Amino acid sequence: MEQPIVIENSETLKKIISTVGFGNRFDKEIDDALAAGKKEIRPFTSEVIENRRMDFEPEIKIKDTKGYFNGFKGTLHNEDGTTVEQWFKASDRININEAFILMMDQKHPRAILKTYYDEKGDKYNQWLQLDFTQKTESGNYLTKRHKDFDQVSKLSDYDFVGLSSVKQRATAAALMSEGRQIEVTPVNQAKHKSINIIANPERNTYTFLDVEGKPLSHDQFRTEEARQRIQQEKNNMPSSVSFVKDGGSPTPDESSQENSNQVKKKNNPEPAEQLRSNKKQRIVQESEPRKSKSI
Repeated sequence: MEQPIVIENSETLKKIISTVGFGNRFDKEIDDALAAGKKEIRPFTSEVIENRRMDFEPEIKIKDTKGYFNGFKGTLHNEDGTTVEQWFKASDRININEAFILMMDQKHPRAILKTYYDEKGDKYNQWLQLDFTQKTESGNYLTKRHKDFDQVSKLSDYDFVGLSSVKQRATAAALMSEGRQIEVTPVNQAKHKSINIIANPERNTYTFLDVEGKPLSHDQFRTEEARQRIQQEKNNMPSSVSFVKDGGSPTPDESSQENSNQVKKKNNPEPAEQLRSNKKQRIVQESEPRKSKSI
């Protein structure tokens, strides 16, 4: 047996792990591993979240007299029997419930709004979202990062029952900031009695889905004032501007948004992550995050 290891930050380390959502369940394993002289600890636990199983493996490493929590691997068990894995770095400060939300819908990936601090100590908000079409060189799905947008103002463009006041829209926005899908009732129920909404920070807006999960056009739910404003903006645009490339048809969200290239530039201030030259599999290099979130 190796010599027992005494680390200076044992209690701090346990507190960090507890904050991630693991509570005190690993305290004994950590103590036993230190007593056995281990330099690396990878305990295992499983949770049932919203009736779906998710496994977690946090990674703790010991160097000199300090213990370091590096993050955790999450494995989501899909309803069809398949699994999805993702490594969540400690620096992103994702807890286990947020990890589940980011992974739960691979068709329409959820986004969560996090609060971080820059090198000067200034607070800023940033949306995180997994891209299930691209993997990094380490085998992780690419984490996309977007700037925050005025969610309450964007919701005011639409006619939904129960979202007429600023307070009601702020409540809805707060739920979607957590990656939640909310169900709303359109004022105009000619085609849909109810629809679901999730945040879409990549386009500074929301994604509307029908009860079967199919994307819906935004314009049918807009207020008359919003329609007139958007039409006026289109009329004032130079005739050389085109929203559709190569003669293709816009998607439901694209048809009601600003030029997608302009939006992407606005929402991705950090250097673009580089794609490797490989047509069979889309692989990107991981970038370091900025130092430091149903009605």
